[in-house]
Amino acid sequence: MRQGKLTRLKNHIVPHGRNPNWLGPDILHPLIQMLENRQTDLRDSVEFPSGPGYDDIRLISSDRIVFNFHRWPLMYMSPVFRDMFEIGNPGGSGGGSDNNSQSVTLSEDSGTLSLMLQFIDPKKENPPLDFTILPKFLEAGRKYQIDETNEWVTRWLNGSGPIATSAKFNTQQAIELLEAGTTFDVPRLSQLALRVLIRAPSHELFVPSLTGSKLFGHLMKLRMERIDWFRRALTGFLSDKSAVNLRYVGNTTVRILDRSYRDDGAYRNLCIAILNIMHAVSLEPSHAFCTRSWSNDLDSIDYPAEVQNKKKALQENCQSLELELPILP
Repeated sequence: MRQGKLTRLKNHIVPHGRNPNWLGPDILHPLIQMLENRQTDLRDSVEFPSGPGYDDIRLISSDRIVFNFHRWPLMYMSPVFRDMFEIGNPGGSGGGSDNNSQSVTLSEDSGTLSLMLQFIDPKKENPPLDFTILPKFLEAGRKYQIDETNEWVTRWLNGSGPIATSAKFNTQQAIELLEAGTTFDVPRLSQLALRVLIRAPSHELFVPSLTGSKLFGHLMKLRMERIDWFRRALTGFLSDKSAVNLRYVGNTTVRILDRSYRDDGAYRNLCIAILNIMHAVSLEPSHAFCTRSWSNDLDSIDYPAEVQNKKKALQENCQSLELELPILP
C-alpha cells in the first residue's frame, strides 16, 4: 500500500459518536499499524535481489520475501501469469514500490518460489531439487500451468543417479513424496518414496494420508515380498540340519531341529535368535533393523565361520536389494 493511501485512511478517523458512518480510532489505529508494519517487514531474496533486469515485477512470498523478477519469462512460461499481467492488476495486491514496479503477493513460501523462479530464469542454471520442497514445487507448477515442471523433475530424477539413489527421507517425507508422485504423475518420484516405505516401521504407515493412497495396496504387497525374502534368507542359516520340526512365533515359521534343544546348545541359541530377528523384520523389513537385531541377539553367540559368512552375504544382498527401485503396478 502506498503512503498516500495510508494518509487518506488516517484522515478518515473521527472521534466516536460524531459520525456513525466512520470507523473509530480504536478500530482504525490497529489496522493502520498493521499495514505500516507490512510495508517494512519485507526482505529481498538472495537469489533475486533488486537490480538491473530484475526490477520489473516484485513477487512476494507468503513468508514476506521479495523476489525481483522480469514479467516476460513469467508470461512466456505461465498462462496464469500472462493473464495476470495483461489484465493490468497484478493479483489485486494493491501495492507498489518506490521504483514503480508492480507487486504481487503469492501463496507460495520463499523456498518454493525460489526454486520455481530459478527454473524459469534463462540466466540461471537449474538448481538441484530439494526433496523437502518438491511436492510444493510440483503443486505450484500445476497451479500456474507451467507444463515443463513435471519434465524438469523427471529429467532431474532420471539423471541424478547416485544423488537420487542415496537420498534419505524419513517416513513422513516419503509419504508426502508418494502422494506428490501419484498426484502429479511423476512415476520415478513414486518409486523413490516406495523404496523408503517398504522398509519403514509398520506403525508409521497406517496414517490417513497413506492408507488413502491408490498405491497403498501395492506398498503392502511389496512389503510382504520383502518380509518373505528376509524369512527365506534367515531360514537358510538353519538349512544345514535335517529332521526338522516346525515351530511358530507369531506369523513366522522356521525349521528347527528337535534334537538341537537336547544336544546342541549353540544351535539352540542360534535358532531362538533367528526367530527373534524374523519377528523383528516382519515389523520393519530393513537392513539396518536386521543388523541391529542381529547384534542384540547373535553377536554374543560363538557360531561357526559358516554362519559368519552367511551373515556377511545376507547384509550385502540386503543392501543391494534396498537400492533397487520397486516396480509400479
